[in-house]
Amino acid sequence: MPKKPTKTTTRKPAATKRSTATGKSTASKKSTNAKSQSTPTARTKAAHSSPKSKPSLARSVRSLWPFKGKSGSKRADRPIVTGMSMDRKLDLIGIGLALIGLLTLLALLSPTNASVTAGWMSLIARGFGWGMYIFPVALMLLGLWLVLRNFEQIPQLSVERLLGLFSLFACLLTAFHLFASPPAGEAYTIAEQGRGGGYTGGFIYGILEANLGQAGTAIALAAWFIISLALAFDVSVADLFKWLPPLIIKIQDRLDDLRSNGNGHSPVQRPKPVPTENIPHKDSQSRQPSTDAPPIPGPVVPTRTFLPRQDGNGHEWALPAVQNILDSGGDVVHDDDLDRRRASVIEETLSSFGAPVNVVEINRGPTITQFGVEPDFVESRTGRVRVRVGKIASLADDLALALSARRIRVEAPVPGKGFVGIEVPNEEVALVALRDVIESEAFRRLKSPLRFAVGQDVAGNAVAADLAAMPHLLIAGATGSGKSVCVNTLICCLLMYNAPDDLRLIMVDPKRVELTGYNGIPHLLAPVVVEMERVVGALQWVLREMDQRYHKLAQAGSRNINDYNAKLAARGEKKMPHLVVLIDELADLMMLAPDETERTITRLAQLARATGIHLVIATQRPSVDVVTGLIKANFPARIAFAVASGVDSRVILDQPGAERLLGRGDMLFHAPEAAAPLRLQGAFVSDNEIQRLVQFWQDQAGYVEPSYSPESGPVDAIPAGLPLKQMPLWEEMEAEERADPMLNEAIDLCRRQGRASISMLQRRLRIGYTRAARIIETMQDKGIIGTEPGPQGFEILDYGQAAPPLEEQGE
Repeated sequence: MPKKPTKTTTRKPAATKRSTATGKSTASKKSTNAKSQSTPTARTKAAHSSPKSKPSLARSVRSLWPFKGKSGSKRADRPIVTGMSMDRKLDLIGIGLALIGLLTLLALLSPTNASVTAGWMSLIARGFGWGMYIFPVALMLLGLWLVLRNFEQIPQLSVERLLGLFSLFACLLTAFHLFASPPAGEAYTIAEQGRGGGYTGGFIYGILEANLGQAGTAIALAAWFIISLALAFDVSVADLFKWLPPLIIKIQDRLDDLRSNGNGHSPVQRPKPVPTENIPHKDSQSRQPSTDAPPIPGPVVPTRTFLPRQDGNGHEWALPAVQNILDSGGDVVHDDDLDRRRASVIEETLSSFGAPVNVVEINRGPTITQFGVEPDFVESRTGRVRVRVGKIASLADDLALALSARRIRVEAPVPGKGFVGIEVPNEEVALVALRDVIESEAFRRLKSPLRFAVGQDVAGNAVAADLAAMPHLLIAGATGSGKSVCVNTLICCLLMYNAPDDLRLIMVDPKRVELTGYNGIPHLLAPVVVEMERVVGALQWVLREMDQRYHKLAQAGSRNINDYNAKLAARGEKKMPHLVVLIDELADLMMLAPDETERTITRLAQLARATGIHLVIATQRPSVDVVTGLIKANFPARIAFAVASGVDSRVILDQPGAERLLGRGDMLFHAPEAAAPLRLQGAFVSDNEIQRLVQFWQDQAGYVEPSYSPESGPVDAIPAGLPLKQMPLWEEMEAEERADPMLNEAIDLCRRQGRASISMLQRRLRIGYTRAARIIETMQDKGIIGTEPGPQGFEILDYGQAAPPLEEQGE
């Protein structure tokens, strides 16, 4: 009896330990089974949730590799001895292929009598014929790709691309056999000799030639070659022929130049051609031919398009040729693999935040790449609902972090399309040359003389606009964002297609460095205004010019400048030119005279369109005290460059978005007829191109009278200390009837007397006080008398050709 309890007590702990161990092993088995059961499910879910990607070559080799370790083992306590990893095996295969390719290439370049090398050379010569020189290079490239496949710069080699490369190689071997032109039934005879495409090319050529004949084989090979290229480089067939339209345009331009040079005129090369005679011109789509007498044949400069324009003095103007003034841009290299990787990251990132999407379109532009994402469906209490567009837009910063991008802009949704646009900056920004935009079809479709190139959109398509249809343009952005380049681009486009009798310019440049280089061109009504005290006077002169033009339109019964010019052309009279006023910095002007500036600009913007007067205003301070509501309401066309905050973007565009731009020409262009702003990369024009264009017009202006007189220009004629409202612009250009008819008599009287006063003019000229005071103010404005009265009246500063009085000479 006493032993039973002892046995019981000794067995209970054992049973407890055994049961505990059994429980632990059972729990571990259950957890292991649970993990083993949950792992495939998780992998399946991850596989379904991950974006669809093309199977790569490395993944395919891993799946077909026969030497794989067993996934399960009954003895878990013994360590499993695994072999070499698959990555190391692929590295060894790559090294081997590259070595075989290198040795084969060396044997081809320097043949030897070694038995192994000679046999190998004979084998590949009979197998591939002339393609034996391509075979070792292909082996080397494939081997190097297997070794370097994990680098980001190395493109992914998918199964489709690999099939395309094999197909391209087989197509080339068949083409080699076609070029060898074997007689009927002797395709394998030349293959035995190592010619043509070898046995491989001879086999395919024999099948095609027997069924299609020689001509059919050639056509089939051409189609086969195009399809193989599209597969190998993963591009569309349309992208393969992008180079064809520009080449055709260049050939047409060259043929036109040859025809113009072959009309019996001897081509003369001149470094700076200046047309001195009536020069025949080629057909132009944007201008009507001259109705004057037949031009006298003269020397023609090759590749230069001359369009005679005759001003009121009988001088002929010639428009510059694009190919002689502007430089073309370089080719843009697209990295399709990078775009696909970014698309995968976008889908994974948005899916991880509960917003699954599918990338349905990729548009690569010069500055950014737009990924068009279509919102997917998610499960909710009410069923499957589509992801809200606002949720995708709110994840812009998270996308920027996942893509390692500076700034990302989400356009939700893209106007006219059924997806949301995610705009990601490119690693390298492509330069948009002005010539490329001018030579585009979008620019040629516009027939207006005031057309100008804007830039390229997110898909790389050229965008042009018409200043006459806007009719005014507001340009704003931070310093260094591209405003001045945009203004120079607009000016160059206007100067390329308008003669001085078609267009006149007034330029305001307070920085003194941006627009002063245009001084000397015949289009300017006066030198570039660089002193802000004179800008208000210039705007007041434009107001008077607008009123005078409206009187002329009313007398002729015309509603706008185009109808008026058509009537003048029918009568053979000189037409009325368009007038463009360019102000490079509005903020300085608003600080100097805000009320007068706002009133003048607002009235011009409201009324000047019909008279052919257009305003282009740029500012680097887009705040509400500079771009006021009245000014902004009359400028429906706006260009916003990069700004510091969303508040500045709302001032320019009435909506955010400009704060996420990248700078250096990246812009949002809001056309008057557009529902939303369009993101563009602005066209670029270099200083050398501007200088060539200015020199072209200056050379022609040297043969005619300048549009302004240097002695009476606004810089020298207007004193600096006068009030703004009393400073007229360009006294010599004002109407003579606005001056007092007794002004000259009063000036002569004051110069003879040696002094000037209101009371003297009243007594001597028998006029009233108001009129005499007005004459005194006019003489002060002209600098004839001083501004401070002395004991004997105002001092005479300018005696003209008259001699000073004797008492002053004696002093």
